[in-house]
Amino acid sequence: MERQFAQELVDCLPKTRTLYRYCRDYYAVQLLDMAVERQRGIAALKRSPFGRLLDKPGIKPLVAGCGNGELDPSVLANYWVEPSSNYLLTVGLWGNESGAYGQTSRPGFNLVLHLNFTEQHDRLMRRLLQPRWDGVFNYGGHPQLWRGDREYFRETLAWARLDIDFDNDEVLIEEIQSDWVRRVACFRRYLDWYKQNPQALRRWCIAGGPEQVREYLDAVEPHLRDWDQVMLAATIGFIRRELGVGRIWYHSWETGNCLKRIDPECGPPRSLYTRLPRQFCFERTGGLPVMLQGRRSRRRLQRKGIEPVFYRMTL
Repeated sequence: MERQFAQELVDCLPKTRTLYRYCRDYYAVQLLDMAVERQRGIAALKRSPFGRLLDKPGIKPLVAGCGNGELDPSVLANYWVEPSSNYLLTVGLWGNESGAYGQTSRPGFNLVLHLNFTEQHDRLMRRLLQPRWDGVFNYGGHPQLWRGDREYFRETLAWARLDIDFDNDEVLIEEIQSDWVRRVACFRRYLDWYKQNPQALRRWCIAGGPEQVREYLDAVEPHLRDWDQVMLAATIGFIRRELGVGRIWYHSWETGNCLKRIDPECGPPRSLYTRLPRQFCFERTGGLPVMLQGRRSRRRLQRKGIEPVFYRMTL
């Protein structure tokens, strides 16, 4: 997207706190709730890409209670399981005019959706870890919520980058990523070593001791397990409800690395571009988003000998 358009879009979106509540597998409820806007018939839904969601353990009993053969959205509203988590969503910009270093599929800017923790997490983090500054588990060169961007500050768990084309009613999810997950997972793997070498924690600018770190890691374990599910669910909900776009594209691993000029040796986890879109009922396709059908994208793929593969969802 061009900078002016992207900035105008950010300016139109909410600046106040946008609370996002999530419980395990709630993505299935969200997708079905969007699908019934077009088709309420259960038999037709079963034949659609979202059909297998009807057999999920928490949803199957709800569907069984629909005696008229239609899935009423009010039935889906009854789904909720504990434990659940709360997050705050914020938006920002990412990219540059050339696209050379921003890992964008086309030159320009992406809209970034940040998935941020709540004040409850941040208080716990400050009490146990005693970090010297904000974002100790985030890389400064990546998207995150910065102090001063809003009237409030929260640590960022993950983000999604979006390229938006309103003219063709499509959004490309460029990436879903989390520095926090990668670094916290590293802490967990080496926790016993840190217990024997507590001074090493100072290199992370953390004043808390190993036992305090362990307590923090135990408390945030659910976020480590479900973060990608939460991030993609929040992203799809944002695209459909806030942007009003009905066709969503998602990169495959090989095509995405090529178009975003990412060295496969340093590429993102494959599961984020294989397992995750399949879990969310995206359909695999050899087509390209309209926004990427120009010669530049095709030449880049041809030079690498890569046949384009994307995942596509229509809501």
